[in-house]
Amino acid sequence: MGRVDDVWQEFARVVDREIGARLGIFPAISPNDRLCIACSGGIDSVCLALALAAKFPADRLAILYYNHNTRGRETDDDARFVSHLASALGVAFFTEKRSEGPVSEDALRAARYTFFSQIMAEIGSKFLFLAHHADDVVETMLMRLARGSAKIAAPKNCQPVRDGTRRLRPLISVFKQEIIDIFTKNRIPWREDSSNQSEGYLRNRIRKIMPLLGFIFRERDWKSGFLLAHRYLEEDASCLNQMAENLCSNPQKLDLQAVAHPAIIRRAIQRWLHDSPPTRPCFEQILTAVTQNRSAKISVKPKIFVEINGKILHKKTKFSNFFEINFKYWQWGTVYLPTGYKLTRAIVPFPPQNFPGENLNTSVIYISGENNTKIFIRARLPGDQYRPINAPTKSLKKLFSEKKIPANQRSTLPVLCDERGAILWVPHLPPADAAKVQKNYALRITFSSTEVKKSMP
Repeated sequence: MGRVDDVWQEFARVVDREIGARLGIFPAISPNDRLCIACSGGIDSVCLALALAAKFPADRLAILYYNHNTRGRETDDDARFVSHLASALGVAFFTEKRSEGPVSEDALRAARYTFFSQIMAEIGSKFLFLAHHADDVVETMLMRLARGSAKIAAPKNCQPVRDGTRRLRPLISVFKQEIIDIFTKNRIPWREDSSNQSEGYLRNRIRKIMPLLGFIFRERDWKSGFLLAHRYLEEDASCLNQMAENLCSNPQKLDLQAVAHPAIIRRAIQRWLHDSPPTRPCFEQILTAVTQNRSAKISVKPKIFVEINGKILHKKTKFSNFFEINFKYWQWGTVYLPTGYKLTRAIVPFPPQNFPGENLNTSVIYISGENNTKIFIRARLPGDQYRPINAPTKSLKKLFSEKKIPANQRSTLPVLCDERGAILWVPHLPPADAAKVQKNYALRITFSSTEVKKSMP
């Protein structure tokens, strides 16, 4: 072994002496399991790699580096650093460089975990070690509280994944400053990610207010308080999740008649729908129908809907008029559709002239408000047709083709009908000629996306 390799091996022993006894214990790992380590070259993941190198034989470990390719030469230098680290520790190294695609935080995370899953499948590993530490727990709890998430106890020390793998976080009880002190004192090198200074990421903005919180709660160890609350919440969530899991044995039917507590009802519905996760507004519609003991048919995907009869839910896949909703009392405001869109209506002043269909904004339309206070919304049906304003009658299929609306979007667009069932409007198309405005006021309807990023609360 060369001198440089000896140095890194000594660094591993230093980290083990300092925090090795505080690493999480994972009894599910057997002596022959291959273990993967996600390493970016940053101080946290280098610490993780060194700590595990001191605990496990090198031939059982593999270091994985995903090059996001967002910082040019800097990310290439990170890749070389991590490759050198793996070589010095005698550990297998796998890497991949992103060539193109969106660069949002969610998109990069998805690409990174796809790479991790591919490598784990190739080498037969069921364990992925991640470098989340105690400060990450505090930051994540703050972000999830702010958006009203029900999953506050995150990230978890040991997280089972649907594909049968586990994500392990042994540094979750170690604070970032402790890691910095160890590395600084022992002159252990690491890479700094310049994007960590960007205020374009919410987590980075959260980190900037941490010193202020430290000043506000200066009389107490406030971060340790967060960790304690995290542990209690995780224990409670584990118990409730197990109770909910026991209700979800039938993938096509969910019987909640014997369940009274909303925390269990919510978790049971989430788990039952995990293969077809609905948008947040759609999930809230399902939850409301169940808790109010009502009957409803609600679409969760273009060809999947949930039929609710009180506290019994059935999952069905027939494509039909399955999300018809009566908006008799929808006089203004916004309604959220289960397919991820929203509609807003209001009575507004309107000039007496009629506008030709080709000049209309087909996401904001005006129709007669006199006889259209009772509107039904349904999915597209075979044979649907109507006459757009100042145009001949045509089938929806032909109108969609003429407007070049993507085929995968057509089945998700709502069809608005009057009380008799006649089509008034379909978003991205002109409104019906029969609904043209005749008076100095009109019913304005606006169609847009809900812009929900998370599938479930």
